[in-house]
Amino acid sequence: MWPPAPGQGQQPPGVSPAVPPAPPRGEPSFIIFSNPASNQGAGRPRSTPETPAPVPGASNAPGAEVPDWTLPQARAALRESTRDRDRLVDVALRFGRRTFDYVAAFAVVRGAAGGWDARGEGLDAGALSQVSIPLDASSVFRTVAVTRGSYAGPLPPDALTRHYLELFGRQAPRTVFLYPVEVKGRLVAILYGDCGQKPMSQRRLSDYILFCQDLPAAFQELILFRKQRVAELRAPEEDFTIDVDVPGFPASSQPAPAPAVVAGLGWSPFFGRGGVGNLGRAAAMPPRVLSPEERPPPDFAPLLRRLTGPDAAQRSSAMAELARSPEASARVLAQHFPGPTAWSRLPVVELPEADELGPIPAALSRLGRPAAVALAPLLDSNDADARYLALLTAGNLPYAELVDGVLRGLFDLEPDISSAARVAAAALKHLPRLDASLRDLRQELTSRDALRRSLAARALGTLHDRDAIEGLINLTGSDDAMCAQAAAEALREVTRATLGLNPRQWSSWWAENRSRRRADWLVAALRHRELDVRLASIEELSRALHDTLGYYADAPDAEREAAVRRWEAAAVDPANARRLGML
Repeated sequence: MWPPAPGQGQQPPGVSPAVPPAPPRGEPSFIIFSNPASNQGAGRPRSTPETPAPVPGASNAPGAEVPDWTLPQARAALRESTRDRDRLVDVALRFGRRTFDYVAAFAVVRGAAGGWDARGEGLDAGALSQVSIPLDASSVFRTVAVTRGSYAGPLPPDALTRHYLELFGRQAPRTVFLYPVEVKGRLVAILYGDCGQKPMSQRRLSDYILFCQDLPAAFQELILFRKQRVAELRAPEEDFTIDVDVPGFPASSQPAPAPAVVAGLGWSPFFGRGGVGNLGRAAAMPPRVLSPEERPPPDFAPLLRRLTGPDAAQRSSAMAELARSPEASARVLAQHFPGPTAWSRLPVVELPEADELGPIPAALSRLGRPAAVALAPLLDSNDADARYLALLTAGNLPYAELVDGVLRGLFDLEPDISSAARVAAAALKHLPRLDASLRDLRQELTSRDALRRSLAARALGTLHDRDAIEGLINLTGSDDAMCAQAAAEALREVTRATLGLNPRQWSSWWAENRSRRRADWLVAALRHRELDVRLASIEELSRALHDTLGYYADAPDAEREAAVRRWEAAAVDPANARRLGML
């Protein structure tokens, strides 16, 4: 274990050494350590939307000199960069140059790390921009993606790590460093650094790790800023293309819609509109008419090897070939489900794209109804990992064949699996089969089983089920603390009010608001004292009208109040009635 840097007092938290070959003297050994949670909130609110003034000594030029920043100065530069994605990455890379000869940032999109930007010696920007590293392929990139912990140490002996580094011009460096940046449970970026054949400074590495621990909060504040303002940049009836495509991800291969976290960073070029985002990936794809001459291959083994191999181009071609025979391909893919994956089995609050789950879920998501038929039995698999990934894949396939399995998943005893069922159900909620099942789901609020009551409450909250409000209010007074808390959180999701565990206050609120639309509740919540509630409300409202009407959840009180009045006027406009009525 390497010692703490001088002046730091202690090493970064969570360090646990492995047993590597002994490194050269004065250089850190192999280290994998968990990163501290840094996603609590979106950073400090801003009072104005203007771009902040440049930090003294900072420059956005890729060829800028290495800044002589101390750790506090670098953190200050980072705080002033959270409204501009490129500037934020530039600060992280330039400060990294104090520690590394070469440092690069990779954008994580749809389960792959794409080369984004780099600084340092031997820089080949063109080569980096073409790099796409599947995070389910066995390499050091997969290690940090799955563990969500940082890596510092000698180049691992596997062939793929060496291959991927050679793709962007790094020839067997002596020591490498990787840091995963995670926001709201989603991996959004990976930072990479090396010193070529020179030893790595332990003190500077320690400073850079401490700096990196501020990155999740900085990225979340960037998402907060972008998500509030991105709707203003597009016409109401048009799909919106984010300003910059991610290098390494051809636009022609990118699905719509993108998850909100990734879209908030501007690293996925398509931003789904309105209700399309609730129908899953397959609904956004045009139906494919098969030629009668198309036949399944006699042997799927070569296709599967290409599909699950480490080469991104071969994966794409394999998916295209599988799509030529959906029924046969879906059956084969289901037999090999879930295949390689870098998705960590954790509770989820947002549905990931199937591409993030691995190549086999990604291929299934492109096959339409035949995939739904083949996937349905896996929703009840005895293998918990398969069940979890099948539920997340189901959310990308809007077909009635999957609804019953998803509904059963809502009551899975493993919290991460029931959370996967909830986000899948939310993606499928516009299907008539699921809508017809809500009555039975509401009846579970009176189940004798406390766990079933709490799981039903959480599901109804995720589905924003207005008709469940009275049952949820009754449940907030339950003697079972778990049930009462689940009901209060569900009511918060449905109403955007925060009355906690007080049934009397909820009943009074319901008596006053029963006759109002949910859109009116959301407009009222724009005045809420809590930033998270305001932000959640404007996200829903702006998706409905494709406009924020100038409302920013973190704006000064006077600006917010003026924008709320615009929303109140928009809410009573008959032209908006249909869209707002769907909330």
